[in-house]
Amino acid sequence: MNIENLKSELEDYCDFGEDEVYVLMAIVRAKENEEFSNNSEPVIREVVEDFGQLERKMEQLDHAVSRFDSDFRLYISANARDVMKGFFRFRSDTDNWLEMRLNGNKDVNKKFKRLDSEFKSVLQSDKCKAETNFIFDLDNIEKGQMEELKAELGEHTSVRWARETPNGYHIVTRPFNYNELDSGIDYELKTDGMIFLSYIGR
Repeated sequence: MNIENLKSELEDYCDFGEDEVYVLMAIVRAKENEEFSNNSEPVIREVVEDFGQLERKMEQLDHAVSRFDSDFRLYISANARDVMKGFFRFRSDTDNWLEMRLNGNKDVNKKFKRLDSEFKSVLQSDKCKAETNFIFDLDNIEKGQMEELKAELGEHTSVRWARETPNGYHIVTRPFNYNELDSGIDYELKTDGMIFLSYIGR
């Protein structure tokens, strides 16, 4: 992982605000690591509050996953997250957990023991996004086709970022009326999600 190059690209991409943060996520994909199933994939998240934290948070994740003998992928949230939305949803969740515990559910105790990771998970949910960027997820596609779609998208909106992924490419754009896009290239359109950055911990 070339942190300096990633940091430069992320500084061009990220729009931090008073209540806006981004989530960095390191995750193991079961299809690349036979020792895990889809339900047991290790995930480590870091919240990035401003540009000054980008490099340090990536280094922290790189160090954290180095103790595993697995292939971790590093992602960043395509949309900034609204911490106020996240706080209110988290407060509602903890009230629900407390009610469950008072009604005899002891399994919920584990949530109270990992409040930090639970909040990060809530913050990453769709309802906590502060903006809506489109992610065009392209699998099993050649670079020339990616460039062709990127040019087509540029006729409708602002293309913010294009990243190669293990299976293809991510193209991130400002929102627009995607019904106007008539392309012969297959893609999956996401209005929230994570952008692949690099493999880490190797």
